[in-house]
Parts: sequence; structure tokens; C-alpha cells
Amino acid sequence: MSRDISELEERIGYSFHNRDLIVKAMTHTSYANERGAKNRRDMSYQRLEFLGDSVLSTIISTYLYKHFPNMNEGNMSKLRASVVCESSLAEIAQDICLQEYLLLGHGEELSGGKNKPSIQADAFESLLAAVYLDA
Repeated sequence: MSRDISELEERIGYSFHNRDLIVKAMTHTSYANERGAKNRRDMSYQRLEFLGDSVLSTIISTYLYKHFPNMNEGNMSKLRASVVCESSLAEIAQDICLQEYLLLGHGEELSGGKNKPSIQADAFESLLAAVYLDA
């Protein structure tokens, strides 16, 4: 991690009680692999990403439900899909400079992994899940 994690907490306006969650949220599988983690899923953000996807979907769905009372279910689904997509999540990740806090394996780092929208979007979902679990 090239920056102090407390800077990220400041950027998102949330201080973690369980610091392990935020570190896990920033840990790519390639990093866990290189460190010889026995259970890479527990040492990287994969499981958090799964939860974060659902949390984000719930947040956006609730917002749409409350703010668009006349919109039907099909249109709400389409709008949610357009909002919760890789490009928009990567953009949010870039806005908070999330890439500066990612822990990537050497090969992923060399291939420009921090700038890959898929990794940025996944990390954002992981961070969201970490906040959800910690709060």
C-alpha cells in the first residue's frame, strides 16, 4: 500500500473500528497469492466484493424506489443496471483515489492493475462491504 490507510478513511469520511476489514478490502488476490496465503479468499477482497455488490444494489434499489414512485419495476431495474456498472464504480474509485491504496501482486502491479477499471470497481464494492460490516 503506497499510502497510509487513515488517508483513505479521511477521504470516505469513515474511521474503521476493525482495521483488518479495510486492509482486506484493499488486498487483491494476486497479492494474497504472492504472500502464500493458505486461504486466498479470506485474505483478499473477493468475498467482500460479493457482499458489496449486494449492498450497493440494495442502496440503489431503495433510492430508486423512494425517489421514483411512478417508475415500474422493469425501468427501475434498467436504471439500476446503468448506475451499478463497472465504469461508474471505477469512476467513483478514481474520485477517491482508491487505486493508491490497493495491494497488488508484482505481476498485476507491472501490468497496470491499479488503473484497470475492473479492479477499481471490485475494490470499491469491497470497500463498501467493509464499511457495511464495520458499521
